[in-house]
Amino acid sequence: MNASALPAVSQPHRTATNLMHKLSSELRLPNNRLHSFTRLREDLFLDTMDIELLLASLESGLEYYLTEEEANQIETVGDLQHYFLR
Repeated sequence: MNASALPAVSQPHRTATNLMHKLSSELRLPNNRLHSFTRLREDLFLDTMDIELLLASLESGLEYYLTEEEANQIETVGDLQHYFLR
């Protein structure tokens, strides 16, 4: 079977809109409450476990996996955008 006969593999769209939709859905918050400056701990009251679960869900849904160092640097929604949308 040649490569052109193979079905296309669907890649998740890593766009700002898709990321914000997934984030809004995971946190059960409207999009208008999420801004690049929104802090995960202080503004959204997420603890360490909440953040780890959120990251795992985003990684799985977007099929992009952060290094431990990157994950440890995430403090805001803007940080999520920086790492997941590059």
